[in-house]
Amino acid sequence: MVDLTQIMDDEVFMAFASYATIILSKMMLMSATTAFYRMTRKVFANPEDCVTFGKGENAKKYLRTDDRVERVRRINQTLSIYLASSI
Repeated sequence: MVDLTQIMDDEVFMAFASYATIILSKMMLMSATTAFYRMTRKVFANPEDCVTFGKGENAKKYLRTDDRVERVRRINQTLSIYLASSI
């Protein structure tokens, strides 16, 4: 059985834990940010998301793109590429 102090001294494990923490934090932050912008701007990507704001033709007006939502989406992609290249 491996002792916990031996695992914490391992450089590979510590690097993995650090990158996993960074990636998970980024994922949670960016999903919350994207959801905030989509809900406040009432901009949705598919019809299932905008059901709460209307049905049928009324819901279709919320299926559009917004510059601020797209900017958050591009930041998310850029951060993913940057973090993947730094590993």
